[in-house]
Order: sequence, then C-alpha cells, then structure tokens
Amino acid sequence: MTEALEKLIGQPVESADTPAPLLDLDAFERNATYVAGFLKEHGLLWRPHVKAHKSPQLARLQLKLGAVGVTCAKLGEAEVMVAHGIRNVLIANHLSTPLKWARAAALQREAQVIVCVDDREHVRMASAAAANADVQIPLLIEVDIGMGRAGVQSGADALAVADDIANSTGIWLAGVMGYEGHLLTTWPPDEKHARCSRALAILTDAAADLRTAGHDVGIVSSGGTGSFEFTAHLPGLTEIQAGGGCLMDRFYAEDCHVDLEQALTVLTAVVSIQAAGRAVIDAGFKTCGNLKGFSLPRVLGRPGVTMLALSAEHGILEVQGPDEQLRIGTRIRLVPGYSDAMLVLHDHLIGYRADRITEVIAMPARGRLT
Repeated sequence: MTEALEKLIGQPVESADTPAPLLDLDAFERNATYVAGFLKEHGLLWRPHVKAHKSPQLARLQLKLGAVGVTCAKLGEAEVMVAHGIRNVLIANHLSTPLKWARAAALQREAQVIVCVDDREHVRMASAAAANADVQIPLLIEVDIGMGRAGVQSGADALAVADDIANSTGIWLAGVMGYEGHLLTTWPPDEKHARCSRALAILTDAAADLRTAGHDVGIVSSGGTGSFEFTAHLPGLTEIQAGGGCLMDRFYAEDCHVDLEQALTVLTAVVSIQAAGRAVIDAGFKTCGNLKGFSLPRVLGRPGVTMLALSAEHGILEVQGPDEQLRIGTRIRLVPGYSDAMLVLHDHLIGYRADRITEVIAMPARGRLT
C-alpha cells in the first residue's frame, strides 16, 4: 500500500483521489450473508466465484460469512488464493498443457484444488502430472448444459471421461459441473425458471447416470449470481458458485433482475463543464471497463445526470434539470456496467463503512491470466 493510500484510512470516502473504485463493506457483507443463507435454506453449499474481486481478503470474508471454498477462473488466480491461505478452491476451467497441470499438481500440497475436465486428454495430462508430483488431483467433469462453450456433450462422453479417471493413477472424480450462463438474462420469471430447470436437469441426469455406472459423484456444482434464486431449489445440486452478487452492477441488477445491494461503485470527479448540458468526468473505459453488449455505467443518486459515452480517460455526461448543478471538482459516483470488466483494471479497492474509509483492499490475482 502506498503512503497516500494509507493516509486515506479514517477519512471520508469522498476524500479519495479520483477515479477510485469503492466498496461498501457493509453492503458486501449483507449481500454475502443473504446468498449464503438462501443457499443453506435450500440445502446447498456456497462456493463463490472470485474472478471479479480477485482479492484473497474478500475471499476470506466470504468464507467467514458462510462459503465453503472459492471458485477461480484461472490457475493463476488459484495460485494466489492458495498462497494467501485459501484451502478449498475450484478452478472452473480447463488446463491445456503439461506445464499447467504440473502447477495444479504442486498446489495439492497446500490445498484441495479441484480442476475441471471435459476430454480424455485432460485426464491423461492430469494423471501424468499427479504421478510426477506424487499427489492426488480431484477433478470435476464439466457438462455443457446449453451454453455452447465447453463441457462434454452427452452422457456417454461423461461416462468415457469418468471411466478414464477411474482407471488412472493420481486423480479422482470429485463430481460434475455445469454453467447456465446463457440463461442469466432470461425473463419473465416463469420462463427463466422453466429454462433453468431444463438446463440443470442435463447436469443432474449426467450425475445420476455416472452414479448408476458405479462412479462416486460427490459434487454437483453450477453457476451463477444471475440465476441462483431460480436454481437453488432444483433437486440434485450440491453447491452454487454465485459470487458477483456480493459486489453487484448494472448487469446483475437490471439485466438479470437480481435484488441485492449495490456495494461496488466508482468515485469520479467533474473535470470540464461544456455548453448545452454536458459535463466531462475523469473516469473512462480504462477505469470503468466497457464490453460490447453491456450497459454504460449509471450515475448514482443524480436522476438528472446520464452517462452518454466513455473514451479512454473520460466519461461524457448529459446534465438535465435545474437541480443538477455540476461544477469542476463535483464528485460523482457511478454504478459499473459489469464488475468483471471493471475490477480487472484496478490494483486495489477502497473499502468503507458508513462513508468512512476503513481499509485498502489488495487484488493480487488481477492479471493472473495463465
């Protein structure tokens, strides 16, 4: 932490230099408590995805509030989590080279790190790496439940991979995983419920078929913040990976209809006032992220101010109404369009409670893309 950041602790949140990513820790905790409690009521474990916040500190907070482990998108993220004391990790991704499998094998000496597979070649590399390191690597078979991205395509394919795992040394079948990411924005509720039910039935049927064939399937894991309230009641699941809801953004709130508190915002400042109701702020897409198909950031608490566009270092605001008197230096808070696209750009979050900065939260898994 730099000296300038250290001096912020105890100061009003508006005193942070802009642009700055802010995290309302009370809201984060309330969101996490709700998700963990909701899943527990339905007999499910919570393994939140950390690909958005990339912070061992926040991962430990989620564990304290009810999580049993964490989910990572990349092996590099898992290495950071394990190095910071997280002992139960799922890599919801596939490792394509012997080098990556060797790294995954090395992690087993410090933690249980589960890795996804969907091909017999994955099994071969996993077994070789485990044997070389004299460890056991737990594996989940990913099943494509309609997203069309990765995963085995049939029950027969899942059985072939499971049989290979059973006949190989150094690895064992921990369970199966599927992600209903293609259904997060489905609406109205009845349609979302029906489509999620059909998709997750593919996963639970695969698990049942593997058990019938004699395989032990302990974990049946699925997504996601945008759908957990529609999938938690479905039979056959054991855990949910919803993590981004602890932060929230426009995508989850408006496109996925998730009713959780907005904990993550961006503090920015007006740097220029233009004629015809325009103002410029010091947060562009290098601060907020900007993905095609996702909403621009929303101005928080100022109904007469709208985000029109983002350039690299600036945001262009439209200012309407006599009550919206912006000046150079006026502080503006933004709700990000998508937290994953935003936080990958930052090294730290400024955590606060009751509008007082309490801590600077490091995100050392940022940039760990291998």
